[in-house]
Order: sequence, then C-alpha cells, then structure tokens
Amino acid sequence: MSAEAIESENYSDDDKDALHILPLSIIPLQTPGMRRPRLIKNSRFDTVVELFKDSRSGSGQIDVAGLSDFFDSSAPTFIADRTIIEALAASPSFDVYSLRLTLRSHNIKIEEAEHLRLSPKMQEKLTDYMQVFTRPLVQKVFGQDTREVSSATEIFAMFREVDRDEALRRIKAISDALGLDIDQIPGFLEDYGDIFLSLSYFKRYLDTIRPACDELAAWVREGIVDTHLRHNKDAMKACELVKTELDNALAFTAQRFKAFDEASREFWVDLSKDRYAELRQLIQSQHHTVGGVLCGLSVKIDRWNQDFPNGGGSPNKRSDWLVAEMVPGLDKIRALQKHAPNLH
Repeated sequence: MSAEAIESENYSDDDKDALHILPLSIIPLQTPGMRRPRLIKNSRFDTVVELFKDSRSGSGQIDVAGLSDFFDSSAPTFIADRTIIEALAASPSFDVYSLRLTLRSHNIKIEEAEHLRLSPKMQEKLTDYMQVFTRPLVQKVFGQDTREVSSATEIFAMFREVDRDEALRRIKAISDALGLDIDQIPGFLEDYGDIFLSLSYFKRYLDTIRPACDELAAWVREGIVDTHLRHNKDAMKACELVKTELDNALAFTAQRFKAFDEASREFWVDLSKDRYAELRQLIQSQHHTVGGVLCGLSVKIDRWNQDFPNGGGSPNKRSDWLVAEMVPGLDKIRALQKHAPNLH
C-alpha cells in the first residue's frame, strides 16, 4: 500500500468532524511521514502532536517544537511544513472552517486541501440547523410555499421544478440589491451556504455540550458539594471555579449565536451588499473564538467521559480529578472570551 493510501485512511469522519482533533493527512504537507500523526488538544487545552494511539500503548505525544526529532529536518519541505503545523497548532479549534481561515491567513492554497470539508454524515446531521438559514433565502427566490432545503445544491435543483421566469426575476432583484451580476449569484449562494453550514455545525456542538455540562455539574454536586467535602475549602473552590467557567462559556457562546441570528434576520429584511459584508464579517470575526470555546468545553467533557465512563467515583477521587484535570486549561478558555472581537 502506498504512503498516500496509508495517509488517506489514517483518519475517520469523526476525527475530521471533531473540534479538538486534526488528522494531518487532510493538510497538504510534503515532508515524508509528516501527514501520518494528528494534532490534538489535550486536557489542558494545549496542542500536541499525537504520533500514535492504541489500546495497549496509549497515546504517544510530543510538543510541536519537537518535530525535528521525529521527522527528516533536512528534507527541503520540512521548514515550510513545520511552519504550517505551527500555525495550525495555534488555532484554538480544529474544525474544518477554522482550519481554512488559518491556512488562508498564511497564504496557503486551500484548494489543495480537498479534505477540509465536513463529512457527508455530519452535513446530514446539520440539515435541520441549516434550514433556519436557508429558509429566508428560498422564500426570497421561490416564494412562501416551498419545501425545506438545507444547501445551495438543493436550491439550484429547485429551478427545474418552479416557474423559472419568476425565480429568475426574484434572483435579479437579489443580485441588484447585492450589487452582483446574475452569474455571480451561484458563487454568493455557495458562500452563504458555507458560512452558515459552519454556524450550524457550531450550534449543534453547543446543543450537544450543554446537557453534558449539566451532567458534569450534577456529578460534581452529588460527589463533592453534597458530601463531607463541602467543608473542604480547596474542593469547594475548585467546584465553584468549574461551575462559573462552564456557565460563562456557555452564556458567551449563546450570546454570539443570538447576535448572528439577529444580524441574519436583518440582512434578509433589507438586502444590500454592505449588510452582507457586515454579516459575513461578524460571523468570521467570531469564528475562531466561538470554535475555541466550544473546543475547550468538548475537550473537558471528553476527558471526563474517558476517566469516568459510567459516572461514579468516590468524593475524594472526584475532587482530585477536578483539581488535576478539569481546572487546568480553563484559564485559556476564559482568555479566548476576554479577547474576543467586539460583537458590534
């Protein structure tokens, strides 16, 4: 089997769709062997290179700074590839959209990274979320009595089933409002769909993480707050810190989604090129922050599920775990919120 074949099979859809895992095989690296590892966010929300992982040996991790110890640093592509990995490692989230923004910001041609897309399985899961954003677009073009669609591809397909003259008239009105030529509308639809697919992806993550955070809070309360450890100052301090940070992170993310929803509704009420630019900029300016906060939360929840797959644990064991695994890294999630771009 060729190296390319090995690398192409070196990740699953779950890896590619994750916020805290980056299989380097989806990045256009050239140095031999460098596409086999994964970048991962560990429980302290630090980025490390995972060289291997299996049930017997566990996870073999190194710092990004140690790449030259494991790969051929004399290779003509090594420095350029290391620069790419360092840039990606600094990203607070490894979702495919944040990766694209990071690669673009470093002038790396993302068309070569054809795998920087959500898996078809994940896109299907986002259908209901996407319909919230595609509904106003479809109604503008095809009128009120249309079926639900969730992608630009489906919108294009609808032209075969409706009055094309009326649909084209409506599209002409949209293109005039946006200052676009008719032949630029497909590009606009693709761009619009891509932006809101990423937003739908984050919304689904939030909807998944929120109940998990509630379960974690209940586990902490049951095992620490409601036991003899309620008299232990260190244990209670850790409990209060964790609860505060989780509540703040969830509220912060929900506030961003509320702003995105309001800006989207306003855009469709009063279409204009400037309004779309503002909407696009608003979402993209917050993308790394929202992705990073959700990534940080998912890392913590995954670690909890890994260490306590069936819940349980004595009060002392829960308290020790909270201090050793949950508290470290929360400051990084808090820093992301503190330095987030202004919503306005």
